[in-house]
Amino acid sequence: MSVDVIDDEFFVCSDCITMIAGGDSSQLDLHYKPDEAERRRKDIFAGLRRMADGGGYICVGDSERDIEFSTRDCDCCGSDLHGSRCHCVVLAG
Repeated sequence: MSVDVIDDEFFVCSDCITMIAGGDSSQLDLHYKPDEAERRRKDIFAGLRRMADGGGYICVGDSERDIEFSTRDCDCCGSDLHGSRCHCVVLAG
């Protein structure tokens, strides 16, 4: 069985990678005030839903391609905060 790659240049922030890798958003409660944590959670879920609605799903990619520091927006939640970006792959669902 082959899996079609939709996007092999998908880079996400540290908040999103935790959700993508383990489905856990509890770290947001440690790093943000309650209202901000909930907003971040909604942004992340919206990005994941956008991929699902488009027929794809996001998987953790190649850690060798991670970017230690980047100014690019997160491809999942859209955050424009500068920082690390983790490589992910969008696969056809």
